[in-house]
Amino acid sequence: MTEQTILERMDKMASAMQLMAAMLGTRLDRDQLADRLGIHRNTLATRLKTDGSFPRPGTDGKWLLSEIVEWEQRR
Repeated sequence: MTEQTILERMDKMASAMQLMAAMLGTRLDRDQLADRLGIHRNTLATRLKTDGSFPRPGTDGKWLLSEIVEWEQRR
C-alpha cells in the first residue's frame, strides 16, 4: 500500500468521523478538548485569544466535536 493510499484512507476516515460527530451532536467541554489536543486548559484559553482559526465554543461553553475534527484536518 502506498503512502498516498494510506493518506486518502485516513482522510476518508476523518470525514466519516466528522459526519458521525455532527449527526450525534457530540460536544466537548474545556477539559475534554484540552485532553484531545494534548495541551493544558490554560494553553487552550491562550489559543482561543490568539488563533483566529480556532473553533469557538457554543453558548453552553462547549465545542462541537465535528468542528474540532474539521479544524484538525485543516491544520
